[in-house]
This record gives sequence, C-alpha cells and structure tokens, in this order.
Amino acid sequence: MVEFTVAICTYNGAERFPEVLEQLQKQVGIEGIAWEVLLVDNNSSDHTVNVVSQYAQNWRKDSQLRYVFEPKQGLGYARIRAMKEAKSKELVGFLDDDNIPSKDWVAQAYHFGQSRPQVGAYGGIIHAKIDQNPPPYFDQVKLYLTVGDRGEAAFHYKRSDKPRRIPAGAGFVIRKLAWQKCVPPPEKLLITGRDPKTWAAGEDAEVMFYIQNSNWEVWYNPKMEIWHHIPSHRLEEAYLLKLARGYGLSFHLTRLARFYPWQRPLVQLLIPFYTFRDSLRVLSYYLKYKDAIANDLGKTCEFECKIGNLLSPYLIIYRIFVKD
Repeated sequence: MVEFTVAICTYNGAERFPEVLEQLQKQVGIEGIAWEVLLVDNNSSDHTVNVVSQYAQNWRKDSQLRYVFEPKQGLGYARIRAMKEAKSKELVGFLDDDNIPSKDWVAQAYHFGQSRPQVGAYGGIIHAKIDQNPPPYFDQVKLYLTVGDRGEAAFHYKRSDKPRRIPAGAGFVIRKLAWQKCVPPPEKLLITGRDPKTWAAGEDAEVMFYIQNSNWEVWYNPKMEIWHHIPSHRLEEAYLLKLARGYGLSFHLTRLARFYPWQRPLVQLLIPFYTFRDSLRVLSYYLKYKDAIANDLGKTCEFECKIGNLLSPYLIIYRIFVKD
C-alpha cells in the first residue's frame, strides 16, 4: 500500500519538471516508505506526456511514476485530480513543476505527518534558485515569487494568531482525510487557478484556510526544504508588477475563505468599509513614497499590490476592463 504520494501539477512544463523528477530520483532516507510520484498534466499542449513516459521507463525501483491528464484548466482543478488519483491513503505532498526538493524532502515530509496525526496540512522552507545574481530589490519582491523561510523551529499556524498565517503555496503536504472533510467540491470553490487576465490567484490559500478553520492543525516544518526555480524573465519589471497586482486582486476571495460559510454574507456587507479603509491605505502609501515609487521596483510592486487589494472586492468588474 502506498503511504506517500508526491503530486506534481504542470501546465506546459515539459522543460521545467524534468529538474524536479531528477531530484526525486535522488531521494534518500526513504527506506521502508512506500511512495509514488504522480504527474498531473493540466491540459498541456507541449510534449509533457512524452517526457513523463521516458522517465517512467527508467524510474527508480522503490517507487512509481504515474501520469494523469486533467482537461479543466486551473491549478485548483489539477490538485483536486491529484487528490482523487493519489494511491496514498493518507498523505499527499504537492510540488509545482519548478519546485526542486531537497534530497530528503520525501522522508522529512512523510515522517512529520506520521508523527503528528492531528495535522491536516503543513509546509516548509522555500529557497530561491535564480539563474543570475539576485537583483537588489529581490528581498522586497520575494513574497510574490513564493520564497520564504520562517525559521528553524517547527510551529503551529493557529487560526487565532495575529496576523493570521498559513504555509506558502508550494512544497506543502495535505492529509487526504483533512481535504475530504474540509475542502468543498469544485463548483463551490472560490478560486480554481490564476486568472489569465488579472493574474489573481490564491487557490492554495483558500484550501489552507478551509483546513485551518476546522479541528485539523496546520503546521510549519523547517526540515522540508525546496528550491523555487526562478528564471530571469520572472525578475523583470513588467512580470513583477503584474504578479504584485494579481497578488492584491486575490485578497478579497482569500479573505472570504478565512471565514466560516455562515459569516461570508456579513463580510460582503462590509465591502464599503473595506473600500474606504483600503483607499486611505493606498493614498497614505502614495503620499509617503511617491518619490520612490517611480524608481524603486520594490516600492512600486507594493503599491501595485495595495491597488489590487483595494480593487479585489470588484474583481469581476475589474476583469471586464483589463486587456488580455
């Protein structure tokens, strides 16, 4: 019986995910662990299936590499398919197609979940793997690029914490039972993937908040380390500004996910208050940093994020006026 599934969701990632598979081939400390790798092809039009087939022919003997196709576009749909297809009865670890795990990632992820049966989801450290020297503004924008290190000690992300926190959306593990109990069916999800027009996303945050709202615990495990491969074009100004705006535009939907279903209509009634408050925040930020915004990319990205946050309750209207 499979005890741990590594799920890799990819869209046109035939040039990216081989690096992930190569590292999974080198995993150590997995003696006694029955594990598999499941690659979910999210409606790709490249040669993903052929690349996976080639790797499967020479895959390591103590594991299995499988391929499934998910035609509905969106990372949320791909992860739902991964949960359905995973042979593991308990733990499913998610890697994006540009997440390079440490050589003991599978072992660390598996043993952490096995030793804490009350934990429904957990994530670890995400380092940056950059193809060039980091630009001077990197520390200011790394949040948008899903890079973060929250220290050397494991801890519990509590719902009552201020500010409220959850694991970042890469290299995390979810217990199947927690998903089944907490995550609604696809038609009731608020977010199913990155919006191609606005770049709004947050499907991973939505799932984490649902689990955190339950009796299951959400944790940070620093022994699980991955490296997020960030190519040079993702550090260019145009890309980062879109990413920051999309990050902000996702905020209202993920804010709704933080609340219980019966509370969400009340949250919607507070939209005028949020609009007034966030307008003041945008104005205050602009007045404070107006001279820096034009020349400091980190400040410009933060300003774009705040504008997106302000507009996020009106995402549907905003999308109408955004060009592809």
